[in-house]
Amino acid sequence: MRVGIFDIVQYDCPVVWLTEHVKDSNILVVGANVAEIRKGYEKIYVVVLGDSDTVSKALEKLGSIKCVKSYEILQKRSRYAKIGMLIRKTNTMEAVVDYDAMPLAIWVAINGFERWTLGFHTAKQLREFIKTVSERDYIEKYKLVELPEYILSVNYFNMFSQLGENLDRITSKQVELLASAVKLGYYEWPRKINISLLAKKLGTSRVAIAKTLRRAEKNVLEMFLKLLESESRTGSKLG
Repeated sequence: MRVGIFDIVQYDCPVVWLTEHVKDSNILVVGANVAEIRKGYEKIYVVVLGDSDTVSKALEKLGSIKCVKSYEILQKRSRYAKIGMLIRKTNTMEAVVDYDAMPLAIWVAINGFERWTLGFHTAKQLREFIKTVSERDYIEKYKLVELPEYILSVNYFNMFSQLGENLDRITSKQVELLASAVKLGYYEWPRKINISLLAKKLGTSRVAIAKTLRRAEKNVLEMFLKLLESESRTGSKLG
């Protein structure tokens, strides 16, 4: 299995357009239905992240984007909104379907590009995908790795079942804090911001930030350790 991680500037994608034109917005594409892509449409489910003003501005602009046929706000809170959108097919998504690529992670849009993590069964499919996408969009950068096929195919259902169970432990407040910490450079080396400045920027106390961040980190680490343990057991059985 060839896996590609691509940062793509998509000129026909409303999600990418929003992150370029609404300052400080981040958008997660958590699901996509491509059943009607041959008819020229696709349905996507997104989560818009940001402060209250940023989320409101993103929602205001949705109605003015020509490639958005319709949308429905499924849930709105002060720092995020969940939205279902029917949009015109994008070049990159069409290439994903044409070359039988397998999405392996949530799409993440920020600052005018979107990160795609895709699996390909053959090197030819991967090469053709890159060529096709580059003809209409711009691949800012990409990284390619090879993984054994069984990692993505064996025990797939159990893996995502465990993921879902553990995700329930992570609160929306913890997700928002982790997203802000990553964005502001708290996890970079060397750190771009310390915990005191992080607390100041988010308008709360250092103690509150430290406690919430520690709980969030613990939940995320436990979730991925369980996934790794599950995959390790699967791999040892396969020999």
